[in-house]
Amino acid sequence: MRGAPKSPISPSMIPPSMYPLLILILSVVVVSVLGFASKSVKDALILSPEKVRKRGQVYRLLTAGWLHADVSHLAFNMISFFFFAEQAMLVLGEVRFFALYISSVVVAYIPTTLRYMKQPNYTSLGASGGVAAIMLSAVLLYPKMRLQIMFLPIPIPGVLYAAGYLVYSAWHSYRESNNINHDAHLSGALYGAALTYVLEPSRVERTIRSFF
Repeated sequence: MRGAPKSPISPSMIPPSMYPLLILILSVVVVSVLGFASKSVKDALILSPEKVRKRGQVYRLLTAGWLHADVSHLAFNMISFFFFAEQAMLVLGEVRFFALYISSVVVAYIPTTLRYMKQPNYTSLGASGGVAAIMLSAVLLYPKMRLQIMFLPIPIPGVLYAAGYLVYSAWHSYRESNNINHDAHLSGALYGAALTYVLEPSRVERTIRSFF
């Protein structure tokens, strides 16, 4: 008897090294969707600097990284993360990679928290700080990496994509009126670059020399 036809996509086609990244992405997607559907979930997790100051709810600096303003914000962050994460994790290993990502989400929110502590109506969300940190880390570890992006006929340099991401963030940090924290992109990127240098100094120095 002939067996059932095989699915064109099977778990065996996904490299085991990708499982931790996919689980992280899935967790962000699930929590973000819950935030879209439930105001109480969003209110419980979103960054509120005033609540951090008055109620000591420091956990919000982390949980806000699992929320997003809308589907496009979520998709842009997770696609950007996916492009760069595997390369960074190949060098850093799972433990150091996740330490970098999780700590960068928190650290990226610190400047905003200090800046808006006395503004009770200010809130912020998004994984942008962590994503920016991973992007800069990957570029410093693999400066010649290229990205094959849908609808583009040729791969583009990873460093060019990362630079565009940060320029976009800098521009919108001065004109955005929603809860997306574009300042966190910049602080996350700086922190990610600094911690990557601490973890892999010789490799980062070699990358910096290659740019000159």
